[in-house]
Amino acid sequence: MNLLLLTEEAWNDKMYPNNVMTNWFGNYDDNLANIYLASGSPYNSCCSQYFQLTDKMAVTSRFMKKNKGKWLINRTFSEKGTKAGAVVKVNSSGRSLRYLKYLKAAAGGPMRLLRDFVWLHSKWEGTLLTDFLAAYKPDVIFSLRFYSRRMLYMEKLLHEMTGAPVVVFTGDDEYSLKQLNLSPFYWGRKLLFRQELRRNAMFYEKFYTLSLAQSKKISEELGVASEVLYKGGEFPEKFTPKAVSTPVRIVYAGRLYCNRDKILMAIAKALSEINKDEIKMILHIYTKDSFSKKQSRLLEENNAVVLKGFITADRLKEVYKEADIALHAESFDIRYRWLLRYSFSTKIVDCLGSTCAVLAVGHSENEGIRYLRRNRGAICIQRKREIYPVLSQIARHPDRITLYQKKAWELGVKAHRIEAVRNKLNSALTSIAKK
Repeated sequence: MNLLLLTEEAWNDKMYPNNVMTNWFGNYDDNLANIYLASGSPYNSCCSQYFQLTDKMAVTSRFMKKNKGKWLINRTFSEKGTKAGAVVKVNSSGRSLRYLKYLKAAAGGPMRLLRDFVWLHSKWEGTLLTDFLAAYKPDVIFSLRFYSRRMLYMEKLLHEMTGAPVVVFTGDDEYSLKQLNLSPFYWGRKLLFRQELRRNAMFYEKFYTLSLAQSKKISEELGVASEVLYKGGEFPEKFTPKAVSTPVRIVYAGRLYCNRDKILMAIAKALSEINKDEIKMILHIYTKDSFSKKQSRLLEENNAVVLKGFITADRLKEVYKEADIALHAESFDIRYRWLLRYSFSTKIVDCLGSTCAVLAVGHSENEGIRYLRRNRGAICIQRKREIYPVLSQIARHPDRITLYQKKAWELGVKAHRIEAVRNKLNSALTSIAKK
């Protein structure tokens, strides 16, 4: 089977170390090719044939058809570069990053609509892309999409040019109107996206999502066969309990956006109270993002927090082995609660496979938090006011950590074994190709 993967970003495991593409297609036996809509080069061990399209190419495609696009054949990449144990220092003030965020927020709506216009009016027929598709002859197209109109456009174009069935995956709440945003540009683009998604849904063979609630909603509203597709993880056959450290070590590894920094600050404040008489718990934060000046000062003054920089995925596995609790955090703020309510972060599977107990902090509207609570896979805190009492109880009764180490392992074995996830996906794609 010739499988064609459509992605918005380059398939680069150094830039995106938790890439679900490598997770899902790491042992794929048939042919793989990847069309991606970004600058940069791919870096992975799974795929060797690529076709690149960029914004600049989309702009010029209406005027210069010859050789538009870049065909990369038999690309192989060696494992070198950043060492596994490297921790990258980041600017703790974050001033320039915040200015950039404000600028993007102000101009983002019109710029996204302009980018949509460029791609939706691009012309690729009769270009090198046509030759690529004719040579590869895809049997199935798999689109990894995150709320992108240009991806919808490319899905339709590739389907029309090849006749191949299309399978899609999204981790975003693309279709729902339950959002909190005051920008007219946002809502105009949202309505256009919904219209184009309904059009594309007519030729979708299957629609994968990260959450059961979203999968049911997609089936009801778009009439497409929909299923949940989780990230896979590695879980040993037998559970081995791990001794709990003194003080208890909590590890957070991830981004600070969507107000996750506020969750970490609330946890840090609670730990400061718990550690008033003696150090009982310490929070280690690994992130490439920056806290504000005020947040950084408060964290530096807090003896319960160790602030680190970015850490590689391989090194993080080693850090987790020495830790007691893997922390997953989602925002309590209403805007992000609505925006991320169908979100099932791939970090959840990393936490389940960390050998630690999992502490999940976030509102009950979030699908990932609901999933962990429903399956008893984590210690869940669903209200901000519960942070201090729950952490205090863990500090007084550290034996709970061992109990939840086992619960995390049990859920991982039950639903997230990487071999089972890959086999299920491969079986579905093979079945669709044979129709």
